[in-house]
Amino acid sequence: MRKIYFVCFLFMLNGLFAQKKDKLYPIAAYEKVWQEKNSDVRLKMIKSIWLEDSTFEDPSASIKGTTAFNNVINEFYKKFPDAVLTSGVKIVKDNYVTWEWKILDSKNNLIMAGRDFARLNGKGQISKIIGFWDNSATLSETDILKNLEVDNLKVVAKYYECLFKTRDFDAMATLIEDGAVYTQATGLPYGGTFVGFAEWTKMFAKSAEFFDLQIEKEPTYFSDASKNEVIIYFTINCKSKKSGKNLSMPISEHFDLKNGKITAIRPFYYDTKQFAEFLKSKK
Repeated sequence: MRKIYFVCFLFMLNGLFAQKKDKLYPIAAYEKVWQEKNSDVRLKMIKSIWLEDSTFEDPSASIKGTTAFNNVINEFYKKFPDAVLTSGVKIVKDNYVTWEWKILDSKNNLIMAGRDFARLNGKGQISKIIGFWDNSATLSETDILKNLEVDNLKVVAKYYECLFKTRDFDAMATLIEDGAVYTQATGLPYGGTFVGFAEWTKMFAKSAEFFDLQIEKEPTYFSDASKNEVIIYFTINCKSKKSGKNLSMPISEHFDLKNGKITAIRPFYYDTKQFAEFLKSKK
């Protein structure tokens, strides 16, 4: 008889676990929704757990419906493109679930943290989400831009080192976004617009046919993190391979960056005409 009671107890226990697992399905799907960065794919996922009268509220938004919720996540990823969501243990009571969460960037820096409360409709869908932010753990806009600025400056400094110091093009390639654009003044013998790192290397090789270069003055760095832009100012000393003459000239280079990679470079010479004539002149 005891054995029968024990089997019944296990059966009931398994049933309770199954109910809890099923109840948490829409929450697991909700978290996957936040991890999906493709808007169209995400919208299909949202529709599986979200109704047109389901609501989402947090300090940044108060919306209803599937499309509006998808737009909230779209706007979030525009601001934090490399965000990674992590979440804690779920506490379930009746048709309510609550849990803590954190959002980190790709370098494991904390962006924000908080706690969500969800009300379920008992049919595998979410009726309402209310999110509370932990303000003490949320980075301010100033902090976010400051971190971005530091990261961008590191990328540009590494690029400068690879090009002018180590000549390590393999390492440089890891800093360049696919399809990145390098624009050289058309008046130069290696001038033009070069798209993609393979074309960049051809331009670098062609420029090396005209001069040997030394850095006369190391760069000064300027940054505008709100525009994902870095500008460096430095001075080069070139020896023309045709004439053997030397020329010292200041240069500034403007870098555009996105998600920690360089997307465009535009160098500006103090006197492009003088530099072009210097490279083309003969003895």
